[in-house]
Amino acid sequence: MGRWDNNSDKRGTTLRINRKKIKYIILGGFVVVAIVVLSVFIPRAGLSIEILERSEAMHSVKTISVKVNNNNPQEIKDVIVQFGENGKQHTFGNIGPFGAIFITPDPDELNFDKVIVSANGGSIQTVKLR
Repeated sequence: MGRWDNNSDKRGTTLRINRKKIKYIILGGFVVVAIVVLSVFIPRAGLSIEILERSEAMHSVKTISVKVNNNNPQEIKDVIVQFGENGKQHTFGNIGPFGAIFITPDPDELNFDKVIVSANGGSIQTVKLR
């Protein structure tokens, strides 16, 4: 017939091969994304502490905040934060899944050397040195 009729079989097979390649490329992309997400999430899972120190102009005002993160899908209950070994224990309620709280120590507790956070009746404990 015409010149388009001769290449119709070859075009159909290459289209099928390209669809298979595209399918494998998309599947491979999902696998790579899953590996990256898990490699970031797994080391950060659990109860973590961040100490944030900020100095204002001319070092006149210094602000210290502590961020306590719950990177678990379960709620953490009875959170207790202590600044230093002999510091006063501050009791907080619960931290929801993937939640966080910010804590600012009292002015007499600003010279702490570590932050101790315990939760779930002492079954979870984390220490962060300053």
